[in-house]
Amino acid sequence: MNTRITSAAPTPTLGWNWKTFLAVLGPGIVAMLADTDVGSVVTAAQSGAQWGYKLLLLQFILMPILYIVQELTVRLGIFTGKGHGELIRDTFGQGRAWASVTGLGIASVGALLTEFSGVAGVGSLFGVPRAVAVGLAAAFLLVVVWTGSYRRVERVAIALGLFELAFFWVAWAAHPNMQEMLRGLIHAPITNTDYMYLVAANIGAVIMPWMIFYQQSAVADKKLHAEHYRDARWDTAIGAVVTQLIMAAVLLIRPVEV
Repeated sequence: MNTRITSAAPTPTLGWNWKTFLAVLGPGIVAMLADTDVGSVVTAAQSGAQWGYKLLLLQFILMPILYIVQELTVRLGIFTGKGHGELIRDTFGQGRAWASVTGLGIASVGALLTEFSGVAGVGSLFGVPRAVAVGLAAAFLLVVVWTGSYRRVERVAIALGLFELAFFWVAWAAHPNMQEMLRGLIHAPITNTDYMYLVAANIGAVIMPWMIFYQQSAVADKKLHAEHYRDARWDTAIGAVVTQLIMAAVLLIRPVEV
């Protein structure tokens, strides 16, 4: 796709420009698909295994919350042209910027450990030694980051993330019981501490600090401007809906009655 994004002042149009939308598309989709990582999938699977459909409604409630959080990064990236860390530094000073980045680093290390543990587990299922599976995954990531432009990294991330759509087919093959699903949507044992623990875990699996840093930096890196704001919001909205539908699909896979 050779559509070029420029900073020229927008001209009034009477319709939706799909070429511009495809050019803008990316940061929101990548951030959301990456959000459905090993930790998120395990959390959703545990929610379904322990509580059946009783945490299904939460996945839909989190859609607008996730959108609101990430849409703010779109605004900041578009109208300031700065990444999240850079904007914190310029607005609040070096101290708060370092504190924010330190928290990001700690959270990112934890996320990477989770991802690589998932890679090792999948490798074991296919008879690949854990060290080999993790080494190959790490090498692949380093090659993509060091040899590719942002646009290439974005395309690779989207291509890999689309494999998560397989969860929809698996959920359909599980033949969820519609009556049990409806009962689960309206019965939430909020007084149960184990249930509330998984509620907190699901919220934590959806709202992550690296997503805020990544999407704002990606928007700034793509040099999006005010005329691209509407398309960038749609990019974020589509991502928020798709990622939570994937979480819901994982939860629907063979839930047990509790």
